Amino acid sequence: MDKPLISDILKNVNKLGSRDKRIAYLKEHDCTALRDILRIALDESVILDLPEGTPPYKKYDLEAKQAEEFKPLRFEYPKFGNFVQAVTPKLNKFKREQLFIEMLQRSHPDEAELLCNAKDKNLSYKYVTKAIVKTAFPDLIRK
Repeated sequence: MDKPLISDILKNVNKLGSRDKRIAYLKEHDCTALRDILRIALDESVILDLPEGTPPYKKYDLEAKQAEEFKPLRFEYPKFGNFVQAVTPKLNKFKREQLFIEMLQRSHPDEAELLCNAKDKNLSYKYVTKAIVKTAFPDLIRK
């Protein structure tokens, strides 16, 4: 069975009827990329050194036969450190933004949108809350 996209996991959590089901679903689909996206979106101590808003980028075209297939965020998460100034202090702002845009361009459109929203601390899922995430992953969010 293929693993779902991080954006699909969060969409499904948002559709579940009870708090306990949401927590169980998050735990069932636990992976580093999911945790990193949730940490970026919900932890006030995690600040990405990127401008606010969605940058101009060419969305991955799912209909076109492209030379390489999109990369799910679950395989891109090791590069998230490039966007945190404290982790990569020598990386200049232009290069940091360029790497972010390149990641968005090779990501599934839903995951690119999720990453932009997470960066701006603006998850668009009403029932994916800090309280639910803290219960599912107690040590994930510091602030």
